[in-house]
Amino acid sequence: MKTDNIENRIQADGVGFHEFKRNSNVLTFHDDFAKYVKSFGDVFYWPKGNFHVVTNALLAKKALTNPLISCNRSSFFISRMPNMDLSLLSDFFGVVSKMTVMSDGDAHNKRRSIATFGLNDELIDNYSKQIPIIIKKLILDAVSDGKIDFAKDISSRLPSIILADLFSIPQEDRDKFYEWSGIMTGFFGGGTGYENSDGIKVNSAAKELKNYFENLLKARKENLGSDFFSGMLRVAAKHDLDDDELISQAIMMLVAGQVTTTDQMNNIMLQLLQSQKTFSEVKEDNNLIPNMIEELKRLDPAVTFIFRVAKDDTYIGNQKIHKGETVFISTHTINRDPSLFKNPNNIDINRKNMNHYSYGYGAHYCMGAKLARIEMNILFTILINEYPHMKLSAERVERNHYSLSFSGFNSLPIVLS
Repeated sequence: MKTDNIENRIQADGVGFHEFKRNSNVLTFHDDFAKYVKSFGDVFYWPKGNFHVVTNALLAKKALTNPLISCNRSSFFISRMPNMDLSLLSDFFGVVSKMTVMSDGDAHNKRRSIATFGLNDELIDNYSKQIPIIIKKLILDAVSDGKIDFAKDISSRLPSIILADLFSIPQEDRDKFYEWSGIMTGFFGGGTGYENSDGIKVNSAAKELKNYFENLLKARKENLGSDFFSGMLRVAAKHDLDDDELISQAIMMLVAGQVTTTDQMNNIMLQLLQSQKTFSEVKEDNNLIPNMIEELKRLDPAVTFIFRVAKDDTYIGNQKIHKGETVFISTHTINRDPSLFKNPNNIDINRKNMNHYSYGYGAHYCMGAKLARIEMNILFTILINEYPHMKLSAERVERNHYSLSFSGFNSLPIVLS
């Protein structure tokens, strides 16, 4: 029988998840971390982080579609900033509070619609012809003595260039654009100490981005184009969205679209070069490249945890979740649920089921998934075909587990030939 007594909830204790990530083996992190988190059960309370953890796919689906579990995670962010004067973050919270990723119900649906229609299939398909040119130039500019640093030279740059192109950002503005979005990304992902100096920096970046988009919005209203922002503007009026909401969605797409795609490219490349069998299979048959990408994405997703906050008392399975408590859904473990995937810890690019949770699930499924898939398919097709003998360099691969939810790479050196 269910009980509301908090003492009867399943609790678990061990090495903190962030500490485990930071101390993990670079080459085996994704397997080791999935095994560790799953070892505590399907759903449990983790006192070290003051949140609940879900590792079962069915329970995760129920949590992600539960109307009593909200995407508005402001309370969680604030709880992580005990040393910060929150008044320093007024511009940051003003932008973030109106983002789709922080919204539920009708507000979410309306805000999502402008981003979805802005990033439409026609725009993506037309722009896709430019992506091979960008990739080949990046490689050519970066290669030295037959080597590149994939993390520094390719994955960290490609998504930024593509998003700036889709927004039609002038070349002379792009460096500051990348800087502002990088600051926002680091703050979102937990890559700062959350001191007042960090707050001043991210608030300034949010204000600069908002000001930039306000000017861009004015220019687009006077002369609509075929770019992403113009597409958003065309549908905003139909859904009764104000300019601030429109700008918040644009900033969200810019920030979220960079970090996750960059990290996912790195995760895939590392696994691919570690598995000679997989590499041989895709060299032999390029039609398997999309499957390979999805399979490696399943095993090492860019987002370590999807998290939500309960807006009222509820349950996940038999686990009582109190109003205001945070729920972390482990993508590494739900992507390896044996009820969904046979031999879930093994790479199998011939799987029939590629329905993983690396892009989320339900109403908040990633809006940029199609664009990210196209980027990765083109990138890995070019690299596999033009550099069939590429391999990891003897130099050290450096991974940066800078937060619970995200992990980046400082360096991923590769020998191309």
